[in-house]
Amino acid sequence: MSQVAAAVGAGLALLIAGQPSPDFWHTLGPILGGAVGAIGTVAFYRALATGTMSVVSPIVAVEAVVPVAVGLLLGERPGMLVYLGMVSAVGGVVLVSWSKGRGSDRAAKSAILLAIVAALCWGIMLVGFNVGGRESPYWSVFDARVASMCVILVYFAASKRRLDLTAQNVPILAVLACVGLLYTVANILFTVASTLGYLSVVSILGSLSPVVTTGYGQLILDERLKARQWIGFATVFVGIVLLSL
Repeated sequence: MSQVAAAVGAGLALLIAGQPSPDFWHTLGPILGGAVGAIGTVAFYRALATGTMSVVSPIVAVEAVVPVAVGLLLGERPGMLVYLGMVSAVGGVVLVSWSKGRGSDRAAKSAILLAIVAALCWGIMLVGFNVGGRESPYWSVFDARVASMCVILVYFAASKRRLDLTAQNVPILAVLACVGLLYTVANILFTVASTLGYLSVVSILGSLSPVVTTGYGQLILDERLKARQWIGFATVFVGIVLLSL
């Protein structure tokens, strides 16, 4: 449901923006990125099913390594302070979200492998957004989201799972639809930002979601953070400041 809502939201944003369609190469990048990103989504949720969020989250957080590497290979040279900011931000995310996992060694290894796959796939998707975004950010997001939706629907059909549309599940489906729309907003903001600044820098700043979810747990769910996590928050903040210089 979230994937469908994301594609619909991207389509509406495209209609409002009224951008002309890009050429073949600027369309191919987002489509491939969206398809690979869908594989990452499946790997991510399978990782959560076999492992724990505390193990999966920090691994997935390093998805930014892929677009950072691509940006540097393309000649981006943001400066020493920004490099330090990258290391500080990624290290802080790991400190915030990492905790000792539980479960069997086999399940843990499977979850780690799936999380690595998810991180690589999502990193490739971010690069795809940037490739298409240079020509048309809204078309880039739309192409990627439609490709992602198609892959997820094929996976859903192949797994022979049924979507329960009973009245009891309507609130859950509504929440998932909202999540999909927020995905689209985030994708558009990232794509536009990556065309205005360094892809390597924007990717780091766009991969701080574990910090947000941990902060949510502290403020809303009244969870108690460990000293290591507070240090991680401070490290992320230092990284953001350095990246903004």
